[in-house]
Amino acid sequence: MVLASVYYLGTTLIMFALFVVIVVRTYSRKNREQGENPKFRMMDDDSPLSSTEKAIDQEVTHVR
Repeated sequence: MVLASVYYLGTTLIMFALFVVIVVRTYSRKNREQGENPKFRMMDDDSPLSSTEKAIDQEVTHVR
């Protein structure tokens, strides 16, 4: 019974540590721009611009 409790506690602590690492990596300032890029790409895809306006818009945003 004691061995099972130690195993359960160890597994719980490891999972908690992984969660903390994921949260810190997700919200760090260093990775913020990389994480935001897919959102802006999806917003650009949803915009109802014509193909020529979209090409001009992509040239402007490509500089980011």
